[in-house]
Amino acid sequence: MRSKAGISVVQMKKGTLKRVLGVFDLFAIGYGDLGSSIYYALGVTALFALGATPVALALAGLVFVCTALSYAEMTSICHESGGSASFARHAFNDLISFIAGWGLLLDYIVTIAISAFSVGPYLAYFFSDLKQTPVLIIFTVVLILTLFVMNVFGVRHSTRISLVLTIFTLLIQAVIIGIGVSTLLDLHFIEEHIRIGVPNVDWSPTWPQFIKGIAMAMVAYTGIESIAQLAAESKKPIKTVPRAISLTMVVLLLVYLGISVVALSAVSAHDLGTKFLLDPVAAIVAALPFGKEILSPLIAIIAAVVLTVAANAGLLGASRLTFNLGENYQLPRVFHFIHARYRTPVVALAIFAVLSSVIVIASGGHLDFMADLYNFGAMLAFLSAHLSLIVLRFKKPHLERPFRAPLNISWGQYSIPITAVIGALATFSVWCLVVITKPYGRYLGISWMLLGVCMYLYYRKTRRLKSVGSIEIEKISVPDFKPIEVTKILVATSGLKETHTVQMACELAKLHKAQIMALRVVEISPSLPLDAKLDRRMEMAQALLKRAEAIANEIGVNIDLEVIRSRSITDTILDVAKKGGYDLIVLGSAASFQDAANHKVGSLVETVLRKAPCRVFICS
Repeated sequence: MRSKAGISVVQMKKGTLKRVLGVFDLFAIGYGDLGSSIYYALGVTALFALGATPVALALAGLVFVCTALSYAEMTSICHESGGSASFARHAFNDLISFIAGWGLLLDYIVTIAISAFSVGPYLAYFFSDLKQTPVLIIFTVVLILTLFVMNVFGVRHSTRISLVLTIFTLLIQAVIIGIGVSTLLDLHFIEEHIRIGVPNVDWSPTWPQFIKGIAMAMVAYTGIESIAQLAAESKKPIKTVPRAISLTMVVLLLVYLGISVVALSAVSAHDLGTKFLLDPVAAIVAALPFGKEILSPLIAIIAAVVLTVAANAGLLGASRLTFNLGENYQLPRVFHFIHARYRTPVVALAIFAVLSSVIVIASGGHLDFMADLYNFGAMLAFLSAHLSLIVLRFKKPHLERPFRAPLNISWGQYSIPITAVIGALATFSVWCLVVITKPYGRYLGISWMLLGVCMYLYYRKTRRLKSVGSIEIEKISVPDFKPIEVTKILVATSGLKETHTVQMACELAKLHKAQIMALRVVEISPSLPLDAKLDRRMEMAQALLKRAEAIANEIGVNIDLEVIRSRSITDTILDVAKKGGYDLIVLGSAASFQDAANHKVGSLVETVLRKAPCRVFICS
């Protein structure tokens, strides 16, 4: 259907998600995703930035502030899930929206991989074998597959658990910072070590290394999407989402600043990026002058739990995003196929779990490999968010904005957000850095994007929808609609000309993955005993059922066969359907119509329709 704006697609209104999340609920979920990165981002940043790690984190934090402000304004305008993909849909078109969403899916996949991979090094405090790379990789894959199974069965952690976990994590981090600042902090030492480009100094990175360190530090701040994805489930999203983003931004920056300063006072920059690359926070705790006996096992447990929750959040976020993309005809329906029993997106979950496992195996245990892929997808998503904000400032200057990013340059009725411009330039620069200097990030990231765009173009073509442009989704109410679930089918055979009836029943069984039984009732006259010798009629009944079995084998379904002697075909069909718990009866034309010429329904079908305990399908 075409509208003035483009193409309008009618969908059934299925209701909306419950808006139950407040500011602190969103903060807990957001910090759980963002805060988890401290357990691995610090080491991978120090690997390149060395003594200038605090500066790299601070500069990356500045970009994060710009990104958070763009997300805060955009979520106050767009109250739906989808994050940057949703923003781009409103500002540009469905193709740009898909590119942002597809890049974000790569981000989610690597989130699962990198978070799950980082669990093992902390649990190595209790199980030393996890320090061995092959064992760690196997452990990570098993953990990802375990999370997949849990999500298929619909296991979820509540926001209350997230809030409690976040508060406990913040307390532990505050204790570490407090002890470190009061006993280890040496600002003069840190200042002396913040030297960039000094030759023959092992703690001084070269300028190219430092720039790579900033890019790696961006990994620490790429979880902001987790809050935006929950806009459709938050109470008063025009207020709660921006406030939650702002609160998360402030707390996260303070924690990262404190942890990084204490880290370089406790551990050398070189050791932090090499020896303790995979468990930097554990190294900081081990260097504390007191409290480490309690904090070391505690941080091992809390880090493992937080990182596991973050990996699980990646699975949930990916499935939520694919649903949003599928609803807007940007991904094939198979991606959000719902399990008939558990009502979970099993196909999407399986795809993301397998891809995450592949990334872990392909990385060979190298954290920087995963970080490169992480930045490739995340920077595309962030870039689209910044550009969406800038474009909407021009396309819809008078649009109500409950939250407005600060620092704007006015130009007539328009205004240019400086923070969004800085954020766009910075994220694009980091993305270019990954593409230019990181071959794995370049080849795998670009291959991922090309695969996605080709799939998108092909899918839109098969649906006869424009690839470039926007689709308007019109949702209408269909009050009596309920999904039809068919688990057991009873097909009553009645003659040699009923091939189409059995075929239709088998096709339905294949479609619904249902059990099917072909029933042939041999009606015995009251003048004869039920066990009367009727060789000819019984041979014909068996022949009919063999034909039914052959049809079923051709279609690819298993079929049960049964012949029943009875005084009444109608009563037998009804009795078998009731006792067997069938939810669909299929009747053929020979048994269904008394007068084929006039198409009048005969007494058999009339009685079955009136008395059947389930749906009745009549093939004519």
